[in-house]
Amino acid sequence: MPLTEIPKAAIPRRALLDASYEDVRQSFIIRLRSEQARLAVLADALGTAATDTASAFSDLEMFAHRLRGAAAVFDVPELRDAAKALELSAAAAAVRSSPSGEPLVVKGIRALEDMLSRLNGDTPASAPAMGAVPTN
Repeated sequence: MPLTEIPKAAIPRRALLDASYEDVRQSFIIRLRSEQARLAVLADALGTAATDTASAFSDLEMFAHRLRGAAAVFDVPELRDAAKALELSAAAAAVRSSPSGEPLVVKGIRALEDMLSRLNGDTPASAPAMGAVPTN
């Protein structure tokens, strides 16, 4: 059999794998609402971190890293890029022991909040859904 042919026995298994992937992907999309809430909690914690900003920045970095990876796996490039920007700025701010109002981190938080709002359908009807999640 040529290498380009798919054995007939593999077709049902492939369909099952595709269905399983789509089920997990839909769970990820549904979970974005809780990710939005978690980001708000982390942003609040950063705002109230008087002296231990490095810890708050590290928490933001880990959150953004995890979200970035999931967005990459489930093919949501806008979310992946927004999470990457926050991850990198939070990591840099943690190393520098920056104040809680670090401009790049604040900008990254706002961009990620905006992206999650769009993906969760929280934008006004008049606003374009720039980050619509593809459903394959």
